Amino acid sequence: MAIRHNYTPFLKFKANEVAGLSVLSSELKAEMTPFFDLPRKSGMTRVDFETLVVFCHKKAKKFLGSFPYIFVDSFDIPDSIAKSGSPNCRVVIEAFADFEYVPVLGLDRAADHNQTIFDAKAANAIISDTVAVRFQPDEFTSFDLIEDELNKLISVGANLFSNWIFIFDCRVCLTSNRMKLATDIANFVTVANEASRIEKYIVVGSSIPATITDIARPSDESVIARAELEIYHAAQGMVEAIPLSLGDYTIVSPTYSELTIAPELLLSVMAPKVFYAFENYHYIARGGRIKTNGYGQYDVICEEIVGKSFYRKAPYSWGDDFIQMRADGEREKNITPSTILKPTVCAHISYMAKDYPA
Repeated sequence: MAIRHNYTPFLKFKANEVAGLSVLSSELKAEMTPFFDLPRKSGMTRVDFETLVVFCHKKAKKFLGSFPYIFVDSFDIPDSIAKSGSPNCRVVIEAFADFEYVPVLGLDRAADHNQTIFDAKAANAIISDTVAVRFQPDEFTSFDLIEDELNKLISVGANLFSNWIFIFDCRVCLTSNRMKLATDIANFVTVANEASRIEKYIVVGSSIPATITDIARPSDESVIARAELEIYHAAQGMVEAIPLSLGDYTIVSPTYSELTIAPELLLSVMAPKVFYAFENYHYIARGGRIKTNGYGQYDVICEEIVGKSFYRKAPYSWGDDFIQMRADGEREKNITPSTILKPTVCAHISYMAKDYPA
């Protein structure tokens, strides 16, 4: 088995994150089931959303067919853009009717979200026999508090979906009470495992806030311990024989959103940032303002990473090859804040899937 911990990367459904998955090894693609959140943009309309979903479907067909399946969720998309009687998930259902993806239910969704997914499955508009339920921290605090609502949800969908996955989404958890989150997850899993037949429990979170300056200063390097890994391991230790699956938001914050600043001003405020995972840490290197210091800062950062003792060297993944190539001076085009994601997402996922220590 190529993947340890049954690892699931959670990503924004954007071109460079998909590109990072596309260059993974064939062995990882054969086992991995990545999770995609459709990205929200400021001022998004229903038409904007429909256009986005069509774009994501095209990317899925072109680059994601080698994976057993993917998850697709509209969690970040405002319910306010939905048409009456047609929740946001309806757009996904219609666009992805020919692609095997896992739909995502929730107890906190629009009133017709879950039923729309059930109706679509009953009408054979969804291929997958697997469905996920995504819980937020206030929901998995106590199984007793949501037991009736959850049981009702499962009873409605039990004859439609044969496989159920529970996702415990800790979101940005760097400053959270990690032991409480782990204990809540363990208690919930223990009870749920006796009450229902659940195929998989995924624990996911992130230590990357929306504002990078909260954890890494410009023109400096930082190392932060990853809270989501501490939560996962603590919860796994408490439930013992019940296997939990590891998830993370790779190197993009779950609360990330597009900058609303005018394009001509972007380079005045943006500075390079590069993430590299090792053990249970994020190494973060930042540069100065791109307008002042240039795109070449990315290459300097690559040189710095190659010199670190934790660098896994060029043969390890396509992403590590890219970092080595830039450090060696092979530089046909500038790296940009967008294009750095493809190699660094690939390098992160490759490490977390293959060699992150238990």
